[in-house]
Amino acid sequence: MKEAGRIVQLDGLRGIAVLMVFFSHSFRSQLLWSGVDLFFVLSGFLITSILLEQRRRKGWSAYLGSFYQRRMRRILPPYLFFLGVASILFGIGWMHRWYLFLFLMNTELFRDFDHHYSFGILWSLAVEEQFYFVWPFVVYLLDEGALASLSGGLVLAAPLMRWIATAYSPGHWAIFTSTPFRMDLLAVGAIIALVWRRNRTAVERYGGCGLLLAGGAAIPLLLLSWYPWFQPAANSVLVNVWLYELSLIGYVGVVFWALSGYAVGLLKLRPLVYIGRISFSFYLVHTTVLYIVRGHLHHQLVGVSIALAVSLLYAALTWNFLESPILQGTRQNRAVIV
Repeated sequence: MKEAGRIVQLDGLRGIAVLMVFFSHSFRSQLLWSGVDLFFVLSGFLITSILLEQRRRKGWSAYLGSFYQRRMRRILPPYLFFLGVASILFGIGWMHRWYLFLFLMNTELFRDFDHHYSFGILWSLAVEEQFYFVWPFVVYLLDEGALASLSGGLVLAAPLMRWIATAYSPGHWAIFTSTPFRMDLLAVGAIIALVWRRNRTAVERYGGCGLLLAGGAAIPLLLLSWYPWFQPAANSVLVNVWLYELSLIGYVGVVFWALSGYAVGLLKLRPLVYIGRISFSFYLVHTTVLYIVRGHLHHQLVGVSIALAVSLLYAALTWNFLESPILQGTRQNRAVIV
């Protein structure tokens, strides 16, 4: 089930998630946008698992120091390198936007910025980083029972906040990209981590039933998502509560299935696992590549194929010559978090 301390099939899930996002932006297809939701659930699971293990073995200062050192090594080099590439391609006009350096790309500050297409996907990185800033303190200060209760409360609170905020939001973007409104995905990942930690045998035995849960959520999503009134841009209570919750429920089932190890051969395919490992840089650059290719090619399938190949090449080179050498400076859990 594991390879070099990793849960290999979660890398495969990450590969599926980033390809979903890529093809969503390539074809503007329905539901594939939810690949980012899968990223959030996986991050909640992996980060909580790492923090719980570090809390058991380390004191307060070592716990925080090792976590944030690891996050800086994982996030900053490929992110700053991407900003450098964007500067070469499109100029340095973005550089006075200070919030790009403080991971506030999901705030009103960023929405007021007439930013280049390349930067539009950075909102999800902001959600992740804001989670990383708060969650280590929460995990350290609470026992596992209190952590489970808090996580459950966040899972319930996020859709309630989206429901209330709908009447005050002029568009869907604020709800779609703001950390408080998407915290249920990260929190449910934390709950899965707690269940996995306490009842791993049960998850391995029964987690395959998660496919039934995923299928139960996927059916209404597939049936309803063809209608404009059941898409994120509709910005209705129905969408802001149930569209996102069905996505959450489905991905909870998918993650439990992956953790069970039952019939996960697809998730262990080496190309898919590799895409999962290089997914951060792939995610950062793919909209930039799509933008450039679309400006020169008008045949959609050819353009998407070239964009996919170029994005994968960029991510592979960045992983092998920048990210991996830097990460080898630590001896902690090597799970890749995007």
